[in-house]
Amino acid sequence: MYEHQRALLSGNEAFARGAIEAGIGVCTSYPGTPSTEIAETLSRLSTETGMYVEWSANEKVALEVAAGASWMGVPAMCSMKSLGLNVASDFLLNLNLSGTGPGGLVIVVCDDPRGHSSSNEQDSRFYARAAQIPLLEPSTCQQAKDIVTYGLDLSREFEIPVMIRSTTRLSHSRGVVELGDASSCSPVPSDVLPSRLYNIPDPHLRHRDLLRKMDKVAARFDYSPFNLVPSSATEGDSAIIVSSGVSRLYAEEAIGIVGDRSLSLLGLVTIYPLPKTTIQSLLRNHSTILFVEEVDAFLEDGVRGLASILGMQARMFGKRTGTVPAWGEMNTEIVLQAIRDLIHIDVAPRDDDYEEERSAAEKLLIPRPLTFCPGCTHRNVYWALRKVKRRLGGALIVAGDIGCYSLGVFYDHAMDTMQSMGSGIGVAGGLGVLTRLGLSTNVVAVAGDSTFFHACIPGLINARHNNANLTFIILDNQTTAMTGFQPHPGTHTEDDGLAQVSIEEVVRSIGVDRLARVDGTDIPTLIDTFHNVVTTDGFKVVIVDSICQLRERRIAGAADETQPVIVRPDLCKGDSCRICVSQYSCTALSWDRERSKAFVLQDQCVGCGSCIDVCPHDAIQRRLTD
Repeated sequence: MYEHQRALLSGNEAFARGAIEAGIGVCTSYPGTPSTEIAETLSRLSTETGMYVEWSANEKVALEVAAGASWMGVPAMCSMKSLGLNVASDFLLNLNLSGTGPGGLVIVVCDDPRGHSSSNEQDSRFYARAAQIPLLEPSTCQQAKDIVTYGLDLSREFEIPVMIRSTTRLSHSRGVVELGDASSCSPVPSDVLPSRLYNIPDPHLRHRDLLRKMDKVAARFDYSPFNLVPSSATEGDSAIIVSSGVSRLYAEEAIGIVGDRSLSLLGLVTIYPLPKTTIQSLLRNHSTILFVEEVDAFLEDGVRGLASILGMQARMFGKRTGTVPAWGEMNTEIVLQAIRDLIHIDVAPRDDDYEEERSAAEKLLIPRPLTFCPGCTHRNVYWALRKVKRRLGGALIVAGDIGCYSLGVFYDHAMDTMQSMGSGIGVAGGLGVLTRLGLSTNVVAVAGDSTFFHACIPGLINARHNNANLTFIILDNQTTAMTGFQPHPGTHTEDDGLAQVSIEEVVRSIGVDRLARVDGTDIPTLIDTFHNVVTTDGFKVVIVDSICQLRERRIAGAADETQPVIVRPDLCKGDSCRICVSQYSCTALSWDRERSKAFVLQDQCVGCGSCIDVCPHDAIQRRLTD
C-alpha cells in the first residue's frame, strides 16, 4: 500500500487513506468530480484491504447502502460531489433522526467553488445545518486523512452521520502526509438490526433527541485538536480572521505578508455546530472580525447569530457586508485587499519581478473552449441533430443534463437546456404533453448511459404514463466517461459478482411506441434515423451505440490498425467551405492558414472516419496503405 510513513497524497487520496486507517469496511459512491478519486483509490486497494467498495447507481442509493452497513455494525463511508448531496438529501434528512447505529457513517462531500466541473458552485455546508449533523472541514491533506477517524469516532458515539466537506482545491491538491497504521480490524456484520429505524409516529421527539446530541457535540468541538485557536487575546483594538477549509491557508499567507501582530487567525475545522465557548472568547477579545470562507456566508451567519444571542458586539465583515465576494473561489489577494480596505493596515502590493514576461506570455495563450475529444460520437449526435433541426425549420427543442454530452451547449447551442442529472427527460416530458395545448415544436431529450440509470428512469416512466410526445436519445458508451470510466449497471463486466442490466430491456419493459438503435459512428444513418423518429408522433426512444475513444484507446493500447484519415488538398474547397473545422469541429482537424486548406493532425486523429461523411466535397478520405 505505502512503504513509508510519509507519502505525497492528493486530498482525495488522503481521505481514502484515512478510511483505511479508520477501519472503514464499506465505501459507496457515485463518480463525480471533484470527489471521484476517493472511492477510486479505495477500489484499487480493495483486494489488499478487504474493504467492500461500490459504485452505486446514484448518490441516494450509495448513502442508503452505506447506512445499511452502519446499522449492522460495519463502519461505512459514502463519498460524493456537491450535486450528489442534492440527490442523497431526501434520505439524509431522515437518517439523521433514525440514526446510523453502531457502525458509524462518514459522508465526504466535495464542493466545487467556481464550478470548474459542475453546473453550479453549490455550498453544501447548509445541508449539515438542515440535517442537524456534525460538519468538519479540513484545510490540508494531512487533516483530510486524520479527520476521517475523528469523524467516524464521533458518528459511533452519537450514532448520527458526520459530514466532512472538501473543495476542489483541497481534493485535487497534493501535500506530504504523515501516515498512521492501517487498521487491522475486520468488521463482521451483526445479525441483528437496531430497533426503530423509522421516525414515526413522533418525529418531533426524534428531532428533540438529535438537538440534544448536537449540544453535546458543540461542547466537544470546543476542545477539538483540529481547530487553530489563537494562544491568547491581543490587547487593544485587535482584529481576527475567522476561516475554514482551504480559505484558512489563504488567510495564513495573507497574515504572513502583512506581518502585523495585532492580526490573528481562528482556523475552524469543526464548523457545525460552532464551538460556542471558543466563539464567545473570540467575540470578547476582538473588536473586528473578518470572515474568509467559500462560497456562502456560512461561518459568518453562524457567528453573527451567536453574537446576537449572547448580546455581544463586534465589528463583523465578510460576504454580508461586501468586504469579500459572495461568489467564486477565495485567494490570497482577496484576503489582502480586505485587510487593506477594512483593517487599515498598509499592505503594499507584492512586487512582480516578471510582470513584463507574464504580459508577453498571456498574449501567446490560445483560447481553449470546452469541446469533445477527437472521434467522440457525441459530436456526431449533435451534428445530426443540427441537420435535423434545419430540415424542420428550427422546430426542435433538445433538453439535456450532465455528462460529456453536456458540451452540446457549446456545440452551436445544439442542447437547449442543461440542469441536473435526469432533468432532460423530465423537462422533455413536461414539454411533450404540451402538444395537446397546441405546441408544434418537436421535443428531444438526451442522456448518457450512466445518467440513465442514475436519474432518468422515473422521468421516463412519467413520460410514458402521460403519453408525452417526445424522442429520448440515450447515448450508450458502456461507461461513466466524464469522470474516468467507472462502471455502472449497464457496463459489460467480467466480474462474477456483478450483473449487467440492459438499457434496451428496461426501456422495452416501460413500453415505447417506437424503439430504434443506431451506430454513433454512422453520421448519415444518425441523421435519417433522428429525422424519421422525431417526426413521428408518440413516445419514442433511440439508443445510440456510442464509443468513448479515450476508453477504447486505454483498453486497446497504442496499436491502431485503422487506415489514416487525410484531407486531399486538391479536393478541399478552402475558405469557401470550412465546414469540417468551423462547423463539425473535431479537434483532430486543423487549418493551414498559408494554403487555406484543412488537414488532419495525425497525432490526435483516432481514425474513426466520421468526418469523411461531413465533407460535401469528398476531400476527406482514408489513405490507402500497403
